[in-house]
Amino acid sequence: MADRMLDASPPTGPESSSQPLVMWGLALVGLAAIGVSIWFVHMQSRLADSPPSLVPALAVHVRATRDAQAAEIEAYQAANDALRSEVVALRSELEVVQLELDRSRASPERPASEGEGVVLDRAPLALILDVPLLAQEHSLSCESSAAAMAAQYYDLDVRESDILEALPLHENPHLGFRGNVDGLDGGLIDYGVYAAPVGRVLSDLGLQVESFQGGVDEIKAHIRDGRPVLAWITYDLQVQVPQQWWLADASGQRQAVTLVPYEHTILIVGYNREGLWVHDPLDGTRGFYPEGEFWRAFGYLGYMALVIGPPVH
Repeated sequence: MADRMLDASPPTGPESSSQPLVMWGLALVGLAAIGVSIWFVHMQSRLADSPPSLVPALAVHVRATRDAQAAEIEAYQAANDALRSEVVALRSELEVVQLELDRSRASPERPASEGEGVVLDRAPLALILDVPLLAQEHSLSCESSAAAMAAQYYDLDVRESDILEALPLHENPHLGFRGNVDGLDGGLIDYGVYAAPVGRVLSDLGLQVESFQGGVDEIKAHIRDGRPVLAWITYDLQVQVPQQWWLADASGQRQAVTLVPYEHTILIVGYNREGLWVHDPLDGTRGFYPEGEFWRAFGYLGYMALVIGPPVH
């Protein structure tokens, strides 16, 4: 019995002392596992709240770039379709212009009658009369050169020298040529001539001449009727300051006359939506003047112009 009781006593030695260590080890492992789990959950939460990683960001950028390129291609296609439609419309309009130009050259004294199939209630793409180009032979003979172009448009054998020789000389440009025709450009002593004397010379040649009254729309209407317009402006539409000079009138009395530095005369031969096509006698070239700029320079000389019609039969 005593032996049995001795055998039932708690074990002693190395085995009994290692049990607590094992238990503590298991506890530490459990705690570490719990800590790892908590850290993992925490990191997952931080990742959820953090900005996207580089690869997803690149993917989003690529998709946005592709979408932008697709939108740009669609915009180009839409613009191309619109341009094609405009080209078709302009071609139709150009056909109308050509019909009207042919009509003007064939019968410039007769406006288009109703029922001829020519629509003129809107500005054409471009209408330019087939007027000869001349370069002036003297430094200040622009008026005579432009008038000769208008006369030759109606098949008259008239040169610049013919117009110039027919003009009287006078200090007042409203009555004749003022100064030396070979004088320096831009001056007010050697100057030029205004509309009335030039109109009388053209009328003596048999042409229909009328003073211009109206605006740009009236100029365009005359061009549509096949009638070029002789206009007084400043050279190259320069900005100038008109000056008042007291000069003799027909009776010898003094009167105020407007003189403008670099006074110049051109022949209006066409137009489009933006402005007017002109023949410039200074260098014998065709030029284009925007409406607003032309109208400003045209105003310096009181919108002085002559509408030149065909010979009177």
